[in-house]
Amino acid sequence: MPKKEKTSMSWLLRYLSPVKGRLMILLILLLTSTGLQLLNPQIVKRFIDTAAGGGVLASLIQLAGLFLVAAVLNQLITVAVSYLGNDISWRATNQLRGDLLKHCLRLDMRFHNMKTPGEMIERVDGDVTNISNFFAMFIVQVIGSFVLLAGILGFMFTVNMPIAIVMTVFTLVSIMFMVFIRNLGVNSSKNEREASASLFGLIEERIAGIEDVQANGNVPYVMNRFHRMMRAVFLKGRKAWMLRVIPWNTTVILFALAVTAVLLLGVRYYLIGEISLGTLFLIYQYTQMLNDPIEMLGDQVQEFQKAKSGMLRSRELLSNRSEIMDGEQDHLHEGALGLEFEGVNFSYNEEKPVLKDINFTVKPGERLGIIGRTGSGKSSLSRVLLRLYNIDSGVIRVGGTDITKLKLPALYRRVGMVTQDVQLFDGSLRDNLTLFDSHVSDAFILETTERLGLRQWIDAQPEGLDTHLTTGGSSLSAGEAQLFALTRVFLTQPSLVILDEPSSRLDAATETMLQVAVDQLMSQCTGIIIAHRLATLEQVDKIMVLGDGRILEFGAREALAQDPDSHYARLLITGREEELA
Repeated sequence: MPKKEKTSMSWLLRYLSPVKGRLMILLILLLTSTGLQLLNPQIVKRFIDTAAGGGVLASLIQLAGLFLVAAVLNQLITVAVSYLGNDISWRATNQLRGDLLKHCLRLDMRFHNMKTPGEMIERVDGDVTNISNFFAMFIVQVIGSFVLLAGILGFMFTVNMPIAIVMTVFTLVSIMFMVFIRNLGVNSSKNEREASASLFGLIEERIAGIEDVQANGNVPYVMNRFHRMMRAVFLKGRKAWMLRVIPWNTTVILFALAVTAVLLLGVRYYLIGEISLGTLFLIYQYTQMLNDPIEMLGDQVQEFQKAKSGMLRSRELLSNRSEIMDGEQDHLHEGALGLEFEGVNFSYNEEKPVLKDINFTVKPGERLGIIGRTGSGKSSLSRVLLRLYNIDSGVIRVGGTDITKLKLPALYRRVGMVTQDVQLFDGSLRDNLTLFDSHVSDAFILETTERLGLRQWIDAQPEGLDTHLTTGGSSLSAGEAQLFALTRVFLTQPSLVILDEPSSRLDAATETMLQVAVDQLMSQCTGIIIAHRLATLEQVDKIMVLGDGRILEFGAREALAQDPDSHYARLLITGREEELA
């Protein structure tokens, strides 16, 4: 076995280690089942020979009863083996699913920007299901098949040497051929899985954007792409299937030749009187039984090819490494945290810098308002601060500490961000507000929501904080969603808060109420407020104006407002004129 294949199998088999106790029970059941399968033809042989020799009826009834007991017991064991095999495979591969999901959640945003959720679902679940199917049947059928083959051939050597040799040659040739071509369809199966993942990605992407698809009449275009991708899945799947069935077709031809040879030899030995009629039946029965494990091995070669493609894709996914490396420091000093950007440069790709030589300082407890045109770099600044991306050069310090020196949980415990979009999870209203943190008390939740203006909405729910919410966000209005996101962040009691367009979806009355609440809640922390609406920035201490990734202006809000030549003052004048118009 090639070294790479050994590595793949050893990597996968470590997931079986936690279920080794169940594996031992399964092995015992397999051996018992194999023994019963080998016993039944022996009982039938004795029955035929006893009947042909004029044996007593009582002996025939005993043999028939023994056959029935063995058959029923074997069927019960077969059910137990199938159940235990599937149980083992799902226990092992569920751990792999968990590892894949956990690994994906730790990868940086550059990776996730290149992958659709539909594609990732196929990678985490679809590929592993192929591995699970292989595990479930591999343990039962492959090990069971080899044990049964050994039993059949071993016994046949005690019955008739020439026939046993023919059966052994057939078995060895079949197994050697399957081993030789076991990787024949792996690449095609991998291509099939990739085509399937792309199809799932298209479906997920279009369903997520269903409003745009319907409103702009893009349904025919989407269906055209869907049909083209389905055709690709079909063509690649057909090619993979044709390569995978070669082992099965080959074993069918070899078995036909082997059965013909065995039956001709058996009939000849019976006619010359060297074997009895019961022995002839036994030879025929064992020959038929020989086909079952060979056919199972052929099926498992197909499953192996699909499973190996899943293994390769899973290992490929696990080999991805996040560019965001954890630091060593696990804590920041108490109280509001200062913020410093020193010579920060950042780009999503090398051709287009997004942030260029950004330098500014915000003291603990101060509030900084950031304004600028769309694409000026406002949101990118918050993303690099939260280490969703690594900067190209420069240093970002929070509380005087380089954020690359901090462990990510330590950063996220003290820095909170409110985005324009809110995601609801399947769970109670309480779980969604606290993000499943059971340590947050109901009293604190209700106090915070009261100050943010969300309490009335909560009281209107049928079961209050125990109300069940569904995934998505359809149960919230745009304004409620914004308040919901604010509540989530402030329940964590952060020391530095980033508000990205905090009032973009609120009406004037709600915005005024919200501004008062935010002022109270931010009294103990440092605030970064990104806004288009200048009214949102009336209470900030400093203003930063961004343009084309550079700082066009930075200073005290009052001073900039009174300077008629400042960008901020001109924006204020323009805003007032628009309100009067």
